[in-house]
Amino acid sequence: MIVLPICHHRVTTGSHSRLRASMQDGFGHGNLLHLHVFKIYEAMNTIGIDISKEWVDCFCSTRRLAGQFPNNPTGWKQLSEWIEDDPLVVLEASGPYYLGLASYLYEQDIKISVVNPLVIRRYGQMKLTRTKTDAKDAGLIAQYGIDQQPELWCPPSKARQGLKKLMTMREGLLRQKAILTGQAEAFSQNKDVEPMVNELNRKMQTEIQEHITRIDKRMEALAEEHYEEVMEALLTIPGIGKKTAIELVTVTDGFGRFDSARTLASYVGICPRIWESGTSVRGRGSISKLGCPQLRKLLYMCSWSAKHSNPACKKMYDRLKKRGKPEKVIKVAIAHKLLRQAFAVGSKCEPFEEKKALAA
Repeated sequence: MIVLPICHHRVTTGSHSRLRASMQDGFGHGNLLHLHVFKIYEAMNTIGIDISKEWVDCFCSTRRLAGQFPNNPTGWKQLSEWIEDDPLVVLEASGPYYLGLASYLYEQDIKISVVNPLVIRRYGQMKLTRTKTDAKDAGLIAQYGIDQQPELWCPPSKARQGLKKLMTMREGLLRQKAILTGQAEAFSQNKDVEPMVNELNRKMQTEIQEHITRIDKRMEALAEEHYEEVMEALLTIPGIGKKTAIELVTVTDGFGRFDSARTLASYVGICPRIWESGTSVRGRGSISKLGCPQLRKLLYMCSWSAKHSNPACKKMYDRLKKRGKPEKVIKVAIAHKLLRQAFAVGSKCEPFEEKKALAA
């Protein structure tokens, strides 16, 4: 464990130069915060954590203290002993590295918020930070926690964790298969290619497909075991198939993670993105593309059949087609409609009703 005390400046109305120096030492140049904001920062006990594969860098706002601990169970225990005064711990969702520490701190009854790294990056740009180190990132995360007071985090269910890991593995296998398929097409143009190359390519594609099939069966079993009622409700929506339903319950944890269809659409990245300012800036609208690309892709594919089989989606398709909208724009709108329908039936575990869907 490494602990680094940071010089604490007494703040008075006549000490702006020392205040600026203190903020620059902790968070980089250019953070010209008002005095009252700094006082709030001093008063609230927030710990920012920047996580890497091997280390956990921390910054405590009230003690003005930085610490570094190993990213393993021993280091987590040291960190929990270092924490004082019932703080809010804010950490980035850094790939797979954050989940072990976050779950451990949650079990110790420590309040935790997990923040998207992109949010912290944008926050740092807003604060005009010019240098980047793990220690300064931890300080920036602590400052974000005080300014924004993010929502508290609780660990995902074991079922969702299992489904997410299977889903990640499946996506990786699909990428490998796509590479092999591309290679096979390229090899087919060359008559002089070594025969063993084509043989191995075919065998590898077959093996990968067998693994994908096994994963699909396991995901289906997990989804039906833990989200049976939600799955049954989702499959009553015309246009929604089993793969899309499994993806929906995985992303939403059985629709328990979101309180509205709007927040779900924003998370998935299928909500409209508007780019306008004043009278001169009129950017072309599009979807945000932040969030869950695989679920977006599945919903978009579902829109192809939903425009025929789903009455509300067919009505939307005809209306937008009459207005001259491009086919791709219409299908994205239908995908958004399907997501809202999925939230309506999945959150209540009620079957799809055509009359309600047409009235919505």
